[in-house]
Amino acid sequence: MMEVYFIFKGKNSKDMGVLISAMPDIVKPQRRESEIVIPGRNGTLTIDDGAFESYTLTVECSTRGTDKLSQIAAWLDGSGDLILSTEPDKIYRARISNAISISDVIYLYNSFLVQFKVFPFKYSVNAVRSHADDLTIAAPTSIKNKGTVYSQPTITIYGTGDVNLTINDTNYGFLGVDEFITVDSEMMEVYKGNTNCNNKFSAMDFPKFEVGMNAMSWTGNVTKVEIEPKWRWL
Repeated sequence: MMEVYFIFKGKNSKDMGVLISAMPDIVKPQRRESEIVIPGRNGTLTIDDGAFESYTLTVECSTRGTDKLSQIAAWLDGSGDLILSTEPDKIYRARISNAISISDVIYLYNSFLVQFKVFPFKYSVNAVRSHADDLTIAAPTSIKNKGTVYSQPTITIYGTGDVNLTINDTNYGFLGVDEFITVDSEMMEVYKGNTNCNNKFSAMDFPKFEVGMNAMSWTGNVTKVEIEPKWRWL
């Protein structure tokens, strides 16, 4: 029989004395779409911006006695990484979205619901904990997206001068690179260390890796490129 637990902010529910009576179903996030009714036109016009909505995962819990209730209440608060025993190789980015009400049910047992509001994507446990998927390349190559949806990588380019990075025929320009420059597609920021370098970035969008193979090349004086690909799953 599979052991049932969840890990939130690095603490395992088992170690906190929390018993699980029901785990959440695996949910596919909903695409962010809006519908517009145009007079005289049949049906509706659907606008899809390519993003996905956050959603809620509910875990039914109980605990025996009252010794750890204050510790549990303090732990199950705020934001952090979430791992479910039903998907032990994936990490959710989550926050507690409900005020946890603990009520006595029978004898010394207490029951409560934990509602995790999660970002729409799941990430690899190994990649988050040990950066196992990070890449360092010194020549143009093709990179395979291991996930099931496009990724928003963090890319650090080492070199000098003006650099043009190309991913799948889309160009991303970097002006006056001095030793290195980093672009974080998820945060939509360009920087060198603690220095903001958004004014050195020239492109209509930020780099991304589509599902499957991605051709990557560059022009300019580049010695190497380091990539945190951030593969993710729906």
